[in-house]
Amino acid sequence: MRDQPSEKVIVNNIMAEAKRLGWWTLKIHGGPYQMAGLLDILCIKNGRAVWMEAKRPGCDPTRLQRHRIKELIDVAGCPATVVYSVGDAKEFLESVE
Repeated sequence: MRDQPSEKVIVNNIMAEAKRLGWWTLKIHGGPYQMAGLLDILCIKNGRAVWMEAKRPGCDPTRLQRHRIKELIDVAGCPATVVYSVGDAKEFLESVE
């Protein structure tokens, strides 16, 4: 996995692509005053909020992150997913426009 980009690089590249596609983006930084398991990236366009959890290829979301994804989709009605690359993110963002 050393030859793969870090999660930070993946997140930065995804956010740059989302902005290029016209999305407003916010990186969620974990902390003691934040809901545990919240996904990495919030994107909003035309009043529509979507969430992405960025992972390095071969890495899986935690059980809590999987729970948050289900909660965002089922309770809040927000599209949410795990992405492993800019390509994954672009495909997801284009699918929810």
